[in-house]
Amino acid sequence: MTLDRLRNLGFVLAFLLLGVMLFSLYGSFRSAIEDGNWIAFLGGILMGAVMVAILIVIMLVPDRREVGWVKALTNVNTRYLFGGLIVVWILVMGFLASLALPATQEGGLALIGMFAGIFIFLGFVWSVIGE
Repeated sequence: MTLDRLRNLGFVLAFLLLGVMLFSLYGSFRSAIEDGNWIAFLGGILMGAVMVAILIVIMLVPDRREVGWVKALTNVNTRYLFGGLIVVWILVMGFLASLALPATQEGGLALIGMFAGIFIFLGFVWSVIGE
């Protein structure tokens, strides 16, 4: 009986956290919404959801070691793919920094670029060590 209560309490906590997150998102994107730029608001939510989905898939790998995409990432040729992605990432981030726009230096694009770089570098390390 106590496990059912704990599970129900977990559902209530998750629901409350969802409400807090939605209000936080609204506060963060309020200026974009007030300006009528709904694309920024929906794009931010979509990019966050994609990032969470990627993290969930990555975190579930230790439970299922023999997954097809893990074998593909530990392939010999994948290190060249990630090496090329690192070079492309450096060029794109350099180009965005040279534009000197506030959004690319301290805003959402900089954060997204940083997370993309982390995933690319970790993919490179995983492809090299995975052999």
